[in-house]
Amino acid sequence: MSESMAWEGGATGDHRLGRVIAGVPQSIGSGFTALHFSEDMFDGAMDPLLMVDHFVMMGPTFDPHFHAGISAVTVMFEDSVGTFLNRDTLGANLALEAGDVYWLAAASGAAHEEKPEEGARTHALQIFVNLPARLKQLPARAFHVRTNDVPVIESGQHRVRVLLGRVGDTKGNAETPEDMTMLDGSLPADGRYAYMLAEERQAWIYVVSGSMTIQCDAERRGLPAGTATTVAAGAAVEIVLESDDATHFVVMAGKPIREPFVKHGPMVMSTENEVRRTLARYESGKLGRLSPGR
Repeated sequence: MSESMAWEGGATGDHRLGRVIAGVPQSIGSGFTALHFSEDMFDGAMDPLLMVDHFVMMGPTFDPHFHAGISAVTVMFEDSVGTFLNRDTLGANLALEAGDVYWLAAASGAAHEEKPEEGARTHALQIFVNLPARLKQLPARAFHVRTNDVPVIESGQHRVRVLLGRVGDTKGNAETPEDMTMLDGSLPADGRYAYMLAEERQAWIYVVSGSMTIQCDAERRGLPAGTATTVAAGAAVEIVLESDDATHFVVMAGKPIREPFVKHGPMVMSTENEVRRTLARYESGKLGRLSPGR
């Protein structure tokens, strides 16, 4: 069943920080566990993000599946063991390594399959990023960011990998369909990192492990492991992250789309008619197919 949604987020007066939300535990069989976050849990304040799953996968879990109208993004954490096998209807057939990012901008439609190699333990994020209506019908494309190509900002108080976008003079990958900054960071005990959120950009901040305090102007929130919060779009603002103990965090920031959309499984289009047309094209084989297995 399709589900129609509309953007409802945004700053209220001087209040930029959102509520602290805990991920919803999920498991499939004995080889997949996750903490799940979706846009409805944040009342639109994740925009342009639609979903984030923080997962550990140790065996094949999902059959090949179809996406459209979104980007499906895999962020491999550096403590992953072994490789994460990825193939899609764009012709990719590769092994993602610890620290890599793979961005599939499915747009008008693409299918993919991801699974750990035998004996691997994949620790990662799976992220669905919405596309504005003007990009949903473009041909699918993808890019791979290798861990050795990721710039790092480092001091005695923080270590931050700039996976996507730009932080000051440090430039990460810039191939995303829309401007997006993605940081994979760590703080030691009593660590500190200050990030300048650009004007009209919205941020989603997640604590992978440890705990930290986030400050935005006069507002403060405590974030334990497995929780996330948001910073609403507005004027450029400094976000300060401080830790009491060793902490692993992720920051994602982008311009909110603020458009209605229709969700149909892993497909997100602008209208019900677009959903039906895209499904018909996929069923007819016009958007490619992946058979199970390799």
